[in-house]
Amino acid sequence: MHNLTKIKLFRIILYTTYPLALLFLYPFALIKRKNHSKLFFFFDRYSIGGAQKIFLDVLKSVEDIKKPVYFTRLSVDGQLKDQFYSLPNTECKDIHLWCDYLLFNRHTGAHVFSSNSTFFFDMLPFLRKSIKTTELLHNFSYGKKGFEFFGLANCRYLHNRIVYDNLTLENIRTQYKEYNIPESIFNRVHFIEPGVFIPAPTIKPNTPPLKVLYAGRGGRQKRVWLINRIVEHFISLEASVAFEFAGTMEDELSEMVKQHSLLHGRIDSQEKMYDIYKGAHIILLTSAFEGFPMVIKEGMACGCVPLVTALEGNKTHLTNRENGLLIEAITDEEKVVDQAIKLIQELIQHPELVSKLSENSYHYACKHFQKEHFIKECRKLLTQ
Repeated sequence: MHNLTKIKLFRIILYTTYPLALLFLYPFALIKRKNHSKLFFFFDRYSIGGAQKIFLDVLKSVEDIKKPVYFTRLSVDGQLKDQFYSLPNTECKDIHLWCDYLLFNRHTGAHVFSSNSTFFFDMLPFLRKSIKTTELLHNFSYGKKGFEFFGLANCRYLHNRIVYDNLTLENIRTQYKEYNIPESIFNRVHFIEPGVFIPAPTIKPNTPPLKVLYAGRGGRQKRVWLINRIVEHFISLEASVAFEFAGTMEDELSEMVKQHSLLHGRIDSQEKMYDIYKGAHIILLTSAFEGFPMVIKEGMACGCVPLVTALEGNKTHLTNRENGLLIEAITDEEKVVDQAIKLIQELIQHPELVSKLSENSYHYACKHFQKEHFIKECRKLLTQ
């Protein structure tokens, strides 16, 4: 079933049950102590991931303002929980078991910020018009069940939508035109580039082996099975290249790859993850679709050379053979594997190219991926 259809059906159910909620639940809301904050945040979960790192930066932009943060879906791990729960002036609550915290509807001039939370979209029609609403959209999933359809179905209720890659911005423009959404509503979409921590320059040795890192999760989007084939090729050749994996994709790796690779598992701290980046020469991604992943930004900040599919989001920042290497094939998986193998072979044979691209990657990250701009723009939007 298309997400738009499901949203419409569920919206009908909400409207029919709303009078009962007013009758039986709202009186309890009135006697509950009022939260005096005017900022409210709804995120899906605090499990480790690139999206959650952006959530933390959004909250840091208003760390001097008291605010509640609600997590509306079950978190599969708690590795970032302490970072959220220890933020200054922040009260975090995990409400995935019961999502009935509509108490901020009693506030005038409140601002509700959300990302990846379907509960946020469910409650939008019931909020006062004076309450500002903002959604952070990470990327399009290119299917009828994509999260972008929640934003489409509710775009008239949203005062702001934030995106952080140009491809997603253009996808929203195309989607709005397809569904006859007025240009005035598209003007509510804002592009803000997230940043990452930039350490001091890392000097990487030119001596073998070439160290290639995959960092992140598994799943259809990431196509780890292609990386598995690439690694097996070099293992069979006994080539001077070492592969490392950090994240939650181990179940998608063959036993051969597991036995001949360094598996870091799930990483629970930025310091440890950056140590892994600093030890690697290459960040390898064969994704079928996405914007511009935070893992590439973090890797470039540590001098890693991105070797990735030539997705439009990646080409926003990467120029082939200047600050990265692009796998031009995207949909043809055989060509993706073949091209990645040839590029890695070239890097093994030409370590001076690795040094050049590593230096360029780091300098590009210093110029374009500083956190301060993102935090400043978020604060401006949330406190205006």
